[in-house]
Amino acid sequence: MTVRPSAGQFCATQKCQTITRVKGSSPEAHPAIQHLTALLPLPATAVAASGNSCRPIASNTVVWAKFQCYNYQYVHRWAFRADGSIEAAVGLGGRLWTFNPTTGGHVHNFYFRLDFDLVTADNNQVQEFSHAGNNPGQDGWQPLLVEGVRTAQPSTATKWRVVNKSPKPNGQLRSYELTPASDMGRDGTYSSADLWVLQYDASQDGAAVGFTDAVLGTTYLHGPNASVDGRDIVVWYCMRHHHQPRQLGEETNVLPYEFLSFHIEPRDFIDATPTNLYTTTPPSPL
Repeated sequence: MTVRPSAGQFCATQKCQTITRVKGSSPEAHPAIQHLTALLPLPATAVAASGNSCRPIASNTVVWAKFQCYNYQYVHRWAFRADGSIEAAVGLGGRLWTFNPTTGGHVHNFYFRLDFDLVTADNNQVQEFSHAGNNPGQDGWQPLLVEGVRTAQPSTATKWRVVNKSPKPNGQLRSYELTPASDMGRDGTYSSADLWVLQYDASQDGAAVGFTDAVLGTTYLHGPNASVDGRDIVVWYCMRHHHQPRQLGEETNVLPYEFLSFHIEPRDFIDATPTNLYTTTPPSPL
């Protein structure tokens, strides 16, 4: 996956929103790291895959940057792992905006623009997972065919994946899954949803998101029921964090860095459990 992270911050006294934009193209070999060699100082032997056997690579390649946003500093950290998974994290630190313990609580809303381009830029589709019950066959993926807004339901284990619609010889679809990780729900004012599925539009860089996410479900739409089936797709994901300062303890006037992250995982890029991904002591059974 080719990754070009950039960020813009939009802040107010009690609320900060951060935009991260990631543009990706699917690998031909290993799911997450194949094309990073053009951007990151990885060794030539860092990426290699054949069937389900991978040559040893660095177990965790991290790209990070720090941004000043009013009184806060935000660390954007992307960890690319040898198994193809990606951990996207935001660290929060800096001086507290108020030293009054009774009025210090506030919410951070982080918006991530993700364009996976699996195998090709088009022929992609977003699907939503639901766990309807514990009986066999009640788990399933539902395709999302038009632009729109989605909300996560913890009771049904909501997650999303972006697939290439052309199946492999074994019938499986190569995809990346996004597992939501907010530690609080939507407030309906500043943050109204968890995921927005949109057609790719190079002009939509996130600057218009501002202090609310209203544009994601209005002006960013490409007309009524615009198709996202087999198209070049962008998903916007919101990760929310509630910060209750420890002003009579560890955060008297400064917040030490604390991190919140969400997980992106490859599914069905290869046909069996990968081997030789990590060097461990004692040796891994795989």
